[in-house]
Amino acid sequence: MIAWLTWLALGGLLVLVVVSVIGAFNSVGYLAEFLPVLAPTKGQLAVIAMAFGVCVLVILVATGVLVGYTRSDRIFRPATLRWVDVLVGAFVVGTAVVVAALFFIPGPPQLFLLVEACVPTGIAITLVLLVMRALLRRAVAMQVELDEVV
Repeated sequence: MIAWLTWLALGGLLVLVVVSVIGAFNSVGYLAEFLPVLAPTKGQLAVIAMAFGVCVLVILVATGVLVGYTRSDRIFRPATLRWVDVLVGAFVVGTAVVVAALFFIPGPPQLFLLVEACVPTGIAITLVLLVMRALLRRAVAMQVELDEVV
């Protein structure tokens, strides 16, 4: 029951992200009309929004695969480490995309501060993932050693 709900939630998030990326690309013209100060950088902001959306999609897919590994009791296998590396890489690229967005926001200072606040959040999540990856690597090594003994 829980696995079904998890996959349903991840699938719903995946659909929402795809729709929002497509919507961001289509609504760039309206954004330029609403905030004329963003008109010169609307192309760059559309590319940044799409790149961030792709990062979110990769994060959702990697999370789904890791949830599947957990449900099938394969979480302590070496293949899991590759998916955790994909997850860490997606967070690093997503944070870099947010940093790149800071250079294209000429608009209101509140918008700049909101985007700027996402940078330390992305860095903190990446650091937590790196610590969890180190713990998982250690657990995988112990599991492999235990499998050899048994």
